Amino acid sequence: MLVTIDVRSNPLIVARSCPVTFQGHDIGRLDFSKPWYHSGRENASYIPKDNATGVGLEIHFFSNQKGSVQQQNLARCDKYRILQIRSTNIRHLANEQAVQVDVPPDFHEPFYDNAPLEHGYGDHFTPKDSRDKPWSKPVKRASTVAIYDTPYVSDFYGTEGEDMIVMFETCVVCQREQQFDSILSCGNWGYVREYLGGMTGWTEPEFIESQCQAKPSSVFNHTLDTQQRIEYSYYLNWRDF
Repeated sequence: MLVTIDVRSNPLIVARSCPVTFQGHDIGRLDFSKPWYHSGRENASYIPKDNATGVGLEIHFFSNQKGSVQQQNLARCDKYRILQIRSTNIRHLANEQAVQVDVPPDFHEPFYDNAPLEHGYGDHFTPKDSRDKPWSKPVKRASTVAIYDTPYVSDFYGTEGEDMIVMFETCVVCQREQQFDSILSCGNWGYVREYLGGMTGWTEPEFIESQCQAKPSSVFNHTLDTQQRIEYSYYLNWRDF
């Protein structure tokens, strides 16, 4: 069931709300918005058009009193971050892997809430670029940390006879300055472009609904432990996994 969080214009419409826990304590929630569709980051709408190639999603973490760094802060976090893994079967991945941390190759940190990737903290406006969003100008949002993701794949990346599948696993990270970080709860989501053949090629994207996970998956953990672009596994408290 979709839940509207805001009564203003262009409110955050939540399609899935996932509990975020630390050692059995509920410290917040990770909300995944209603998805929208776009064509190469243009012409966004909640209903997919015939030329759509990608999807869009708002993902917000809201800490509660037990999780807030200004209140009880049971997890003893200095800051909350968002870390995302992308898995795909598409081809022509220049300087990328089929399964990898979802940040550009020149990043020194694995977190998605990092410029120039689109994100926000606390009371903020959505990103300035609204061409791939279902609103005409930036709108207000309020959450502990948020990311705005608008992935897409054109027909160029497809293999004839195969569907194009792109999946994401999005997790909340408890970042600590003087101790190891902890990966908290997660959610997974994605989209598929089915192969039809002939002159049609691939269909417009079909969104794969968000699902909650109490902890990161084994694929997520393995990716962090083995990827070489960003040295991050040393900073993790693996006993939490």
